Amino acid sequence: MSSQFKVIGFDLDGTLVNSLPDLALSVNSALAEFDFPAAPEELVLTWIGNGADVLISKGIAWATEQTHKTLNDDEIAQLKVRFNHFYGENICNVSRLYPNVKETLEKLKAQGFKLAVVTNKPTQHVLPVLKAFHIDHLFDDALGGQSLPAIKPHPGPLYYLCGKFGVYPHQMLFVGDSRNDILAAHNAGCVAVGLTYGYNYNIPIADSQPDWVFDDFAEILNIV
Repeated sequence: MSSQFKVIGFDLDGTLVNSLPDLALSVNSALAEFDFPAAPEELVLTWIGNGADVLISKGIAWATEQTHKTLNDDEIAQLKVRFNHFYGENICNVSRLYPNVKETLEKLKAQGFKLAVVTNKPTQHVLPVLKAFHIDHLFDDALGGQSLPAIKPHPGPLYYLCGKFGVYPHQMLFVGDSRNDILAAHNAGCVAVGLTYGYNYNIPIADSQPDWVFDDFAEILNIV
C-alpha cells in the first residue's frame, strides 16, 4: 500500500448511514409520552451531530416552546431515558446505508487500510448499527460518545486512533458530513473529506473547508 494514509476514520450518522427517519421516530415517540407534538424530520435533522443528549435537549426545547409546557429535571431525565429506549428498538427500522458505502469500505479494507468509526452517537448503539448493516467486521475500532472523555469536535478521539495504530496524524484521513467532523480532523492534524449529503445543520459542508468535498462516498477511492 503506497498511500499517504494508513488509517481512515468515518463518522456514522449522515456519513455511512441515513439514520434520520429512525432518530426522528424515536425523538417523537419520547415526546409523545409527555404530550408534546411531533417534530418534523427536517427539523430533527438540524439537531443531529452532537450526541443524543444534545439531540433530545433540543427536542425538549422546541417542544416546550411550542406548547409553553415545562418539564422538571426528573421529567427531562425520564424523557431522555425513553428516547434511548425507543432508539434501541428502532435503531435500523428505516435507516439505510448511503449509496456505495459498503462496496467502498470493502475495497478499502481489501487494500489494507485500517478503518475506524468515530461518532458522537451513544456508544451502546454503535455496534448494533454496524452489525445491522453487516459492516461491523470491516472496522478495526468503533468509538461512540462515551468511549473516551472527549467527543468531536475535540481531536481526542482521532489522537487516540493515531496512537492505537501507530501513525502520525497526517497519515489518517477522516471522512464526515458535518462541521464537527472537519474541525476534529483539522484540530488533530488529519486530512478531512466532507460529504455533501449528510447532516450539517443545513450549512454547506464546503464552508467548513475540508480538504476535499465529495457528493459520492465512492470518490474516496480516488484520493487514497
